[in-house]
Amino acid sequence: MKKKLAYIAPKVKTLLIELEQGIAAASATARPENSKGQVSEQWEVSDTDNRTIDW
Repeated sequence: MKKKLAYIAPKVKTLLIELEQGIAAASATARPENSKGQVSEQWEVSDTDNRTIDW
């Protein structure tokens, strides 16, 4: 007969990390306005989406 091993209960550990701002908080910006500073409230719909997107 095989000898049984002692049961070891699983452990759950947590780690709390507080960030002042956030991960990569200033790595990118999103500008909803066009070059004239106007915000469009409707989607532009076209047949193709061939355009250059500046990142």
